[in-house]
Amino acid sequence: MENKNTTTLTEQKPESPNCKEDSLLPIAEKGLFFHDSFFEDIQKQFETAIDQILDTWGEAKSVSDLMSSYRHVRERNLQQESQVMAFSEDDQNHKVVLDVHDFKNGDVKVRVEENQVVVEGRVEKEEDDFKSTKSFCRRFNFPGKVNMEAVSSAVSSDGVLTITAPKIPQAA
Repeated sequence: MENKNTTTLTEQKPESPNCKEDSLLPIAEKGLFFHDSFFEDIQKQFETAIDQILDTWGEAKSVSDLMSSYRHVRERNLQQESQVMAFSEDDQNHKVVLDVHDFKNGDVKVRVEENQVVVEGRVEKEEDDFKSTKSFCRRFNFPGKVNMEAVSSAVSSDGVLTITAPKIPQAA
């Protein structure tokens, strides 16, 4: 399988005025990311992305539990730069994987807008009369021709979202 980082990422404000509820995709729920065979073909890329985040933030790596080391970074720093994201591409699909663990108890939406896939997350927390809101919005454009009507999404029980965008086969 050939892996390329050719997927482009642009960001937009979380409250998009052209959000269409009818374009929302269902999000299938799966098992733990590193244990469920559904995610097997993207695990290596996600692991590499975690390694890069841990290196960037100077976090010690736990070989036995890479996700715990990464979650420790996210507890200290919720900036988008510390949100793990990985891309892969093969002959049939483009895949995007991103960590949405911090938003699992809130609202995560995946939708198709024209030739883009949009992922938005929002969560509110209240502690001791203090209310905080976290949100993000990511837009993904895929190279080549993609069957946008067949895009699917799944989330692992530990909060890793996978979006699969099937390619339209090229005529020989």
